[in-house]
Amino acid sequence: SLGYNVSKRWAAEVEVRYTGTETDLSGVPDEDIDVWSFGVNALYHFNPDGPFVPYLSAGFGGMYFDVDGYDDDSDYMMNWGAGAKYFISNDTALRMDLRHVLDFHSDREWDRTSGDDLDNNFLASAGLYWQFGGPALAPPPPLDSDGDGIPDLRDKCPDTPLGVMVDAVGCPPVEKTPPPPPPPAVVKPTPKVTKEIITFNLQFGFDKYEITDEMIPALEQAKLILDEDSATTFLVLGHTCSIGSDSYNQSLSERRATSVKNWLVSSGISAERLEAIGYGESQPKYDNGIEESRKLNRRVEILTQE
Repeated sequence: SLGYNVSKRWAAEVEVRYTGTETDLSGVPDEDIDVWSFGVNALYHFNPDGPFVPYLSAGFGGMYFDVDGYDDDSDYMMNWGAGAKYFISNDTALRMDLRHVLDFHSDREWDRTSGDDLDNNFLASAGLYWQFGGPALAPPPPLDSDGDGIPDLRDKCPDTPLGVMVDAVGCPPVEKTPPPPPPPAVVKPTPKVTKEIITFNLQFGFDKYEITDEMIPALEQAKLILDEDSATTFLVLGHTCSIGSDSYNQSLSERRATSVKNWLVSSGISAERLEAIGYGESQPKYDNGIEESRKLNRRVEILTQE
């Protein structure tokens, strides 16, 4: 038989057996019967890591009968059983096996003793088992004389005292002067306003931030000035009067500044040249205590920055 270990416990094997007999059957007196059997079996091993390895087996195949003076006969067969292997070395074992063989056959001219189409046979065998192949044995670990974890082949300091930390070539690390601390982070200064280009009152309505037709002339004037200085970036600053909460006015001023920026961008000014900022009610230019003055605080300014 020839087998293959599929895993540690499971194996598959193909077997071919020959049995030469002399028998005295009714119809075959004192004639030779040569029996060939072949099959495929599965084996399940118990205790696969020990020297004594019991196993269960089951399989199927065929049987071929050569009887002198009669036509040859072939049958199907199934078998199941148990056995054991006792290893006397890493790859050699003594093997003992007992099988129950079920022989399925039709009427045989030379066998009148079998009254049905199934014969039950028992097969006992013993022999020598040898296995080969498998993974190669792992090579012995490289020599490390001083026990520092670096093999002698790569150890540039082979006599390092036990317990001393070593680097990748087996030498104690050299004391190094700590590097100087990194320079302090450079804080980018806040953009500085150098010159007011235009300040105009867009007359936003109370709680409004949308651009109206009345604002277009002032916005077109601002665009002309921005077009004349195409290399400069600008701040668009939104403001409100004092009516309302600080947080709401802050948000409203940002929306006013963004509305002006969006109009300028839609008219051809690059968005990268404009930064919209809201100041809420924090920078009034006029007295918020007077209604007419409060209207003037609802404004947007455009300033250069550098």
